[in-house]
Amino acid sequence: MHRSVKIAMDYTSDSNVSQEDAWAVISAYFEEKGLVRQQLDSFDEFIQNTMQELIDDSRDIRITPEAQYNPGQKTNRVTDTIYQIQFGQIYLSKCTMTESDGSTSVMFPHEARLRNLTYSAPLYVDVTCQKYQAGTVPIEEQDPYEEETTAKEFIGSIPIMLRSKYCVLTDKSDKELTELNECVYDQGGYFVINGSEKVLIAQERMSNNHVYCFKKSSISKYSWVCETRSHVERGVRPTSTMYVQMYAKSGGKSAVSGHQIRAVIPYIRQDIPVVIIFRALGFVADREILEHICYDFTDVELMERFKPSLEEAFVIQEQEVALDFIGRRGSAVNVSKADRLRYAQDILQKEMLPHVGVEDHNETKKAYFLGYVVHKLLMCSLGRLGEDDRDHYGNKRLDLAGPLLGGLFRVLFKKLTKDVKGYLQKCVDAGRDFQLSLAIKSKTISNGLRYSLATGNWGMQKTASKAGVSQVLNRLTYASSLSHLRRLNTPLGREGKQAKPRQLHNTHWGMICPAETPEGQAVGLVKNLALMAYISVGSPQAPILEFLEEWSTENLEEITAQIIPTATKIFVNGNWVGVHREPNELVKTLRSLRRCVDIDAEVSVIRDLMQKELRIYTDAGRVCRPLFIVENNRLLLQKQHVVKLQNHKHTQFRWQNLLTEGVVELIDTEEEEVCMIAMEPKDLRNARSLYTHCEIHPSMILGKLYSSLFIHDIH
Repeated sequence: MHRSVKIAMDYTSDSNVSQEDAWAVISAYFEEKGLVRQQLDSFDEFIQNTMQELIDDSRDIRITPEAQYNPGQKTNRVTDTIYQIQFGQIYLSKCTMTESDGSTSVMFPHEARLRNLTYSAPLYVDVTCQKYQAGTVPIEEQDPYEEETTAKEFIGSIPIMLRSKYCVLTDKSDKELTELNECVYDQGGYFVINGSEKVLIAQERMSNNHVYCFKKSSISKYSWVCETRSHVERGVRPTSTMYVQMYAKSGGKSAVSGHQIRAVIPYIRQDIPVVIIFRALGFVADREILEHICYDFTDVELMERFKPSLEEAFVIQEQEVALDFIGRRGSAVNVSKADRLRYAQDILQKEMLPHVGVEDHNETKKAYFLGYVVHKLLMCSLGRLGEDDRDHYGNKRLDLAGPLLGGLFRVLFKKLTKDVKGYLQKCVDAGRDFQLSLAIKSKTISNGLRYSLATGNWGMQKTASKAGVSQVLNRLTYASSLSHLRRLNTPLGREGKQAKPRQLHNTHWGMICPAETPEGQAVGLVKNLALMAYISVGSPQAPILEFLEEWSTENLEEITAQIIPTATKIFVNGNWVGVHREPNELVKTLRSLRRCVDIDAEVSVIRDLMQKELRIYTDAGRVCRPLFIVENNRLLLQKQHVVKLQNHKHTQFRWQNLLTEGVVELIDTEEEEVCMIAMEPKDLRNARSLYTHCEIHPSMILGKLYSSLFIHDIH
């Protein structure tokens, strides 16, 4: 055992800041954020934005009367009215409970625990019923002749997370909390379901819209595979995965001799040569296709590697033939040529790379993105690029309460609208008047959410895909409760003996506790967040796109392929939006905007000099942590900031002010790769390297439990 490392840090000579001052910053962080803020913020985002977006994105219910032929009865007369039902604004009430005599009262968490109730709030929605004239004119081109809006129709109960914005305990004083039988030190972040406390464990997954390139084993018929999980921002569409595969060189009389590149598209039975997809998108000439892939025609080696793919698709030289080739391999059989062409066009438009765009006229963007994927595949196969690291934490996202409940609510609301449509169709066909309150089965959402939170089986009862997502909160000690609320789970089979996903990775530094993991089968798969790690909630990408448009970003439709090698590619949440000629200025401006919180503090800006790429992320689930900003090897944190923090009751200077004054910023795992971080301020003096950031305190790499153990260095 080595001697105890001296952790006391010498802050004195740098900006007149002492070690105690670092703790003042840490205290300010925990005072504002607490230890379960990532759970609360994620749930609040679900209630405030996600639910309304899911309801707005759901399709209107349209009911057209159909004639009924019942034996022995006269055929009913079909009315010439088409009904359209729309769901509008949602409303969430306070948590209430209904007694057996029908009276309602406000529910408090302690009462829910004692009486085995679910701590939930009723959800209401405005429903509009429009009536249109059936006939030759489509209803999109006519106004309804009658419209009726039912305000605040009850559609179900939503379990509420304790201490979130919608919990009755929010903003209560210590005295009021004690009167309500609540612990003053309890930070919330869990649900009360049927009287038991349930916590949602963050689920780890690979990030969407990212191009991953992996080398396959020697026995596989493919040598390299690129995969892209495409997901549309804030939509109800499921993730759509596309694979681009390069065949291995094979001897003998095989039909495929090697290096051909083919793509696997959703809903198409066979893999399609990638050149045929380019032709189906409208890029027919070989030169046009090569411009989207190789960029630089002087690179002979790259062109030669792509040559077998061009030769494979030589027989198909027209867009219509290429579309027919794809359509024939679709799921529909024995359909006309026109239907096959339409089917292939729909697949390319809506199912292939939907994050690039699902509207018309996105062919150029899709061709450039597909070309980028193929380019990466070629570069990896030539050994110019290494394969991607599956275990890099920048490639991971964590689904907390918000995304988990959002996915479940989407499925349940879809089932509710399906039931409403079935009921209304029966009423209309029978010629009866209908009542929306009878059509809406509020138990669908209430029971669905309660079932998943109570059992931990995530999804509909018969099709639950994940198990153990919600667990009973560990109340063994106060520290174990807080640790449980900061736990992460990797949904891999526990039986597998894979070592790689379980090992500690360099990128876990400061994000994941290096020591706090169970023994046995789950070692390294169940992890805990480090003390100052935070999980991004996500923010809209529209403001970033507007800013890039103003700052002379050239769209893919406007550029020629020749400028791509010299310019910097710009990606926003994995989508290639354009190129820029002056990336230095752009990055400097974006970072300065983030440092005064003009754009969201959790947006990450990554400048990849090797690949000539600028990647901007605004999505949810990225793990990030705060660091001191360093300029010209000097800390921007001054003694005056610390004094204000220590007297915050008088100065009202808190953690948020440190962010807005550009002293501290949140850095995620991927951006950390392009930062130079000093371990402590004394490293900045007489440093040979130019640092960009400095650790707030090295002990912040530990998790909740291990940081409260003494003598860290002997464990």
